Amino acid sequence: MALRKKTVQLRMPAALYTQARHVVDEIEEVGSFNEFAVRAIKEKMRRIEEAKIDEAFARMGQDPNYVKATADVFRDFADNDRDTLNMSREK
Repeated sequence: MALRKKTVQLRMPAALYTQARHVVDEIEEVGSFNEFAVRAIKEKMRRIEEAKIDEAFARMGQDPNYVKATADVFRDFADNDRDTLNMSREK
């Protein structure tokens, strides 16, 4: 199934356009100006999503119930972890 595409108009500062156009014209693997813009937006969206995940993990680290549950799991598996480490050293 082909991806649907939406045609949009984009306004940007002239200096930014000039810089971007230069990159597109000089670097073959960049492709077209449109491809460059789409890739840049995708990368920005990836970073935004990553920041959301990081923020959620930071909040989890402040949750006393989560911290306690995590410590309990670490404690429950400590013997197993130690045994596995010792077995790997014996090889």
